[in-house]
Amino acid sequence: INPNFDWQAKVKAQKMPLTPVEGTVAWGQGPITKDNQSRPEFLKEDSAYYFGTTESGEMVSKAPIRVDHDVMKRGQERYNIYCAACHNRVGTGQSPVISRGFVPPPDLADPRLVAERDGYIFGVITNGIRNMPSYKKQIPESDRWAIVVYVRALQKARTATVADVPQDRRNNLK
Repeated sequence: INPNFDWQAKVKAQKMPLTPVEGTVAWGQGPITKDNQSRPEFLKEDSAYYFGTTESGEMVSKAPIRVDHDVMKRGQERYNIYCAACHNRVGTGQSPVISRGFVPPPDLADPRLVAERDGYIFGVITNGIRNMPSYKKQIPESDRWAIVVYVRALQKARTATVADVPQDRRNNLK
């Protein structure tokens, strides 16, 4: 009989939690871009940006980033890398992966998804849903938000009506 399992070395829990030294910063997060500017953010205290929720836990309705051409291009690039394999490049959910037997994802232009808040889409990218995996480790927050705004552009491209076109540009429609 081997008594090693009965008499093994172990560490017992401390009685009182250690208090961090004043002025210390959590390690391991590295610089993260926010609002399209590089600056270190270590503690992830901005609930809307890092988690897609308000302080009370509700999903944010709009992405908490400044949207410009560069963000939209980044969102398209990241969408095509991570999302298009299943959702396809226009978001219909009909892709070659699905033809191989995978359960098709919902059409991104489905009225239910169009009506969802941006925080919901951010949360799905972050945590996954049903057979979609989590992309929390692969996609940083800034890129997740870029994907969210790109998905909104895909939705608008497929659901827009003449009423969505500014009055002064309607004459240019073909």
